[in-house]
Amino acid sequence: MFPAARRFAAQCGLITCLATADSLPVRGESAEVSFAPFAVNAVSPVRAAPSRPGTGVEPAAMAPAPAGGLKAPPPLAITRFKNVDYVATADFAARLGLKGKWEEAKRQLTLTTGPRRLVLTAEKREVSCDGLRIFLGHAVQIRAGKLYVSKTDYEGCLLALLRPDHVSAPVPRLRTIVLDPGHGGADPGMENRPLRVQEKVLTLDVALRLEKLLRAEGYSVVLTRRDDRQLAPTKEADLQRRAIIANAAGADLFISIHFNSLFPDTRVSGTEVYVFTRPGQRSDQSWGFGQTDDTEHDVAPVNRHDAWTSLLAHALHRETIGGLKTSDRGHKTKHLAVLRGLNCPGVLIESVFLSNDAEARRAATTAYRQQIAESLAAGIRSYDATLDPLRPKSPSTSATVPRPASSSPP
Repeated sequence: MFPAARRFAAQCGLITCLATADSLPVRGESAEVSFAPFAVNAVSPVRAAPSRPGTGVEPAAMAPAPAGGLKAPPPLAITRFKNVDYVATADFAARLGLKGKWEEAKRQLTLTTGPRRLVLTAEKREVSCDGLRIFLGHAVQIRAGKLYVSKTDYEGCLLALLRPDHVSAPVPRLRTIVLDPGHGGADPGMENRPLRVQEKVLTLDVALRLEKLLRAEGYSVVLTRRDDRQLAPTKEADLQRRAIIANAAGADLFISIHFNSLFPDTRVSGTEVYVFTRPGQRSDQSWGFGQTDDTEHDVAPVNRHDAWTSLLAHALHRETIGGLKTSDRGHKTKHLAVLRGLNCPGVLIESVFLSNDAEARRAATTAYRQQIAESLAAGIRSYDATLDPLRPKSPSTSATVPRPASSSPP
């Protein structure tokens, strides 16, 4: 066995090599393998149900998870590095029925299931899922030729993207959607003064456009504000108030709509999506040079929905970048007060940069803001379509019955 293949075999553990002995890769080439499922949980692939019309996304073909009432598979083995719990990629790949390909030169492992494709790089926090950038809370580790992902990142971020049918949390319904136009009143948000563009004006316009699209599809929609107002006397109270409104409305999903800025840097452009930082992890901004560790160990209310929030963020991320043709700034985490207190999956989306004149000029047009709204609506449809086959099918839950349309609170 050549060195690259030998290291990969050691790394992956329970594998079956697809290449013949004569075609094993030399150093710098790649090895393609399939991970053998655990014998106690062996499953056969089945054809997935087609996506809903108009979603533009075909669900991954997936092997079935253990049916309700049957014994769940045993927990994955835990390995601790620097007081952080990790799981081996070989173990969860076998559990989920993934195929793997190791590229020695790049130190990258690609895991696939149907059209889903996850690329992990040793010693890096940034991973790629279906070509989109995601920043984990902990770097991928390599020890003794084996690759590991933190248990928190696996359960709270990656599992729902690879195999949502394996997520243990209850599958959320989707009836009431709360849209949060960022800023308002005395808080204008980001501004591009030469172009006379204010974030608070644009966020409200996008939210109203998105509300119209979602109501047409039968969803109940609540806005945290419908005019130019601040929701509380202080910034902190204003942000907390938005989550309170969502919880009072019985929100099943929350999207805080924003526009970005890095002024005086006017060159940066693109789309970012944020989720609340998972417990025991640093936020993305705290990894910057000179930044302090902002790890929180307490579980915030929104952290109970981390897995489904990750799925929502990925859908919005994909559709926004695809619809607007923007550059990918990543799916990131931050300790955002507007998300902390939510009792449902919630994300904050930064569609484009107002500090970038080209993007600000586009955002200033009604046609472009309509594109933003349509992209967000497509992301919500995709998220709902992924969850729908996983929801219990009974007379009371087999169909989504929208609540009466709600208006924004006073």
